[in-house]
Amino acid sequence: MAHIAFFILPAAGHVNPTLSVARELVARGHRVSYALSENYAERVLATGAEFVPYPMDQDRFLATMVPQQDSAAYTDQQEFVNMMKWMLELTRQTLPGFEAHFEDARPDVFVCDPSSFWSGHILAAKWGVPVIRSTPTYVANEHWSLHPPVDTAEEQQEDPETGELFGVIAELLAEHGVDKSIGAFADEVHSGPALVYLPRAFQYAGDTFGEEVGFVGPCTSANSFHGAWEAPATGRPLALISLGTLYNKQPAFFRACVEAFADLAWDVVIAHAGGVDPAELGEVPEHVRVHDFVPQGEVLRHATLMINHGGTSTVLQAVSEGVPVICVPQMAELHATATRVEQLGVGAKILRKDISPELIRETVLAVAGDGKVRDAVARLRHEIESAGGPAAAADAIERLVVPVPAGA
Repeated sequence: MAHIAFFILPAAGHVNPTLSVARELVARGHRVSYALSENYAERVLATGAEFVPYPMDQDRFLATMVPQQDSAAYTDQQEFVNMMKWMLELTRQTLPGFEAHFEDARPDVFVCDPSSFWSGHILAAKWGVPVIRSTPTYVANEHWSLHPPVDTAEEQQEDPETGELFGVIAELLAEHGVDKSIGAFADEVHSGPALVYLPRAFQYAGDTFGEEVGFVGPCTSANSFHGAWEAPATGRPLALISLGTLYNKQPAFFRACVEAFADLAWDVVIAHAGGVDPAELGEVPEHVRVHDFVPQGEVLRHATLMINHGGTSTVLQAVSEGVPVICVPQMAELHATATRVEQLGVGAKILRKDISPELIRETVLAVAGDGKVRDAVARLRHEIESAGGPAAAADAIERLVVPVPAGA
C-alpha cells in the first residue's frame, strides 16, 4: 500500500476531477491524503481519503486567484504579481503544519496542482519524493502555451517588485534545504509526469506531448454533490445553463437566457450557484426552472444542449454525456476552451459583450439542429471514453511509487 498526497488548488474545477482518482486509489488499497481548504472536507471524506485542512480567506482567494479580465490572453502583470504574493504567503503559512503532519508517514507520491501554492512541491523536493502534476486544463510546451513567453533579463529589465518577490521565494527554498534556483524550481512545478483531465484530442498541439503527460479525460462523471433531480416528463428538448461558481454573478446574462427561451418549446434548467437573487431575473416562465445548484451529471444525462462559461471540465463533462455546448467565456483560459469547442465542431461561442436574447435563441436552435455538431460530439465523446479516466490516472500514479527492496 502506498501513501498518495494530493495538493490541489481549492477551486471546484480543479478539485472535482481528482476525486474520482482518489476514490479509485482508495479502492486499490492505497492511503490517500488531501491538503485542501476546509470547505472541501465533505467531498474529500466521501472518497475514503484523509482530509488535512488549512484555513483560507475565501474572499481573498477569489480576488487574487481568479482572473478578472475578460480577455483571450493573459496580459495583466499586476494580477500575476498579486497571485505570486498570495501563493508565497499561503505556502509559508501552511508548510510547517504540513511538514509536521506528514513527517511520520511521508507520502510515496505527491499529486500537485501547478496552479496551487508550493507546499507540496517543497516537501517533495525536500524529501526526494516523486511528483505528478494534476491539471484540469491545458498544459504547455515549446509548441503551445496559453501564457505569453517571459522576456529574458537581457531583453527587459526585471520589475523591482517581481525581483523582490523572487528573492523571498529563494530564501524560502533555502530555508527548507531545496538546493534549486527559482527557475529550476518553477520548471519542475510545470514539467515532468502529469495527469491532464482532457483527452489528447482536446489539448492544443496535443500530439507534441510525450507519454509522461497522461491525457486521462475529465474524470467528473461519478461526482454528485447536490442531491437528486427529476427530469421533466414533457419529452421536450432540455437546456442546462450554468456559469460555474466563479463567474456566476451575472443577472443580466441569466435574464437574457430566460427571455431567449420564453417562447421556445424547451425545458430549461438554470443553475446559478448562488450568483444571483432569483428576483433579479424578473418573471420566469413555468418551463424555466431556476436553482442554486443541481446534480450536473444527472441533468446532463437528459440534456439536449448546455450553455456554460467555457470551463474545461464542464465542457468535457457535457460532451461525455453526448451534449453539445455553447460557451460564454469570461477570461483567457475560458476563451481558449470556447475556441477549441468551435474548432472541433462540438458547439459554439458567444462573447459576453454580444449577449442578447435573440443571439442566444438563434445559436441554441442552430447548434441543436446541426447534424455535424452531433457527429463531432460523438467523435470527441469516443476520445474521452478511450482516454481511460480515473483508472488510467491511478495507473500513472502507481508507476511513480518506488518499490521497497526485498528484505528492507
